[in-house]
Amino acid sequence: MEIMRGADTFTESLFSVRKLDDFIPPSHPLRAIRVMANEALAKMDRLFADMYEADIKGGRPSIAPENLLRAMLIQVLYSIRSERQLMEQVQYNLLFRWLIGLAMDDVVWVPTV
Repeated sequence: MEIMRGADTFTESLFSVRKLDDFIPPSHPLRAIRVMANEALAKMDRLFADMYEADIKGGRPSIAPENLLRAMLIQVLYSIRSERQLMEQVQYNLLFRWLIGLAMDDVVWVPTV
């Protein structure tokens, strides 16, 4: 008699050769939103450069304002109530990481930022 049930095992790969973009369906609506957001943020590049021009010693390393604004966009689109919840979801949600511009192994910033 042949057993049809698959084994309940989990073997995590040490390395992956897939890009984060590979996990996002080609027709996902956030793909179009990401293009529009990136175009708008590119137009604001000089403004961001001027704002971050001051050379401040000490403190936390800065986070790209583009990443922060994309994170806020996620918060609005997905009705996430707080920055703490947003950062928690960014920790494990590949779609959110992709939209923000974080790699799979990038550290998520603290919610107080």
